[in-house]
Amino acid sequence: MIPEFRAWSRLASRMYVVNGLYFDRGMVQYANNDNAIRFIKLENIILMQSTGFTDDLGEAIFEGDVILWTYWDEFEDSGRAKVIFDKGMFKLLDICTEKEVWNNLSDCIENCNVYLQGNIYENPELLEVEI
Repeated sequence: MIPEFRAWSRLASRMYVVNGLYFDRGMVQYANNDNAIRFIKLENIILMQSTGFTDDLGEAIFEGDVILWTYWDEFEDSGRAKVIFDKGMFKLLDICTEKEVWNNLSDCIENCNVYLQGNIYENPELLEVEI
C-alpha cells in the first residue's frame, strides 16, 4: 500500500490532498483547484496519513477524522470517536471522555458499522460534547 496524506494549512485554513513529500527541503507538494502544482512549508501544515480503511459508504478514513461507530452483539454500543495515531497504530478516542474506546481501528472496522462524520480541522464542532 502506498501511503496517502492530506494536509491542513494553518495559514489558509483549508485541506489539501498531498501529492508528494520533500523532507530534505521541508516542503509538501499539492495540486490546487486549477491543478497547478504548489508547495507549502511543513511548518505551516498539519500532516495526516490515511488509515487505509474506508467507512461503510466507501469514504477514506484519515488520522484526525471523526467517525460514528455502532457495535451489535448481545447488546448495542455506539459512540463518536476521533481517529489518532499512537504507538504505531490507529486508535479511537471517545469525543466526550477523550478515553480510548477501540485500541485499534482495524478491530472497530471489522466489528462495527462505521460512518465518517468529518475531520477535526474542517469541522471542529464535531469535537463539541453534546449535553
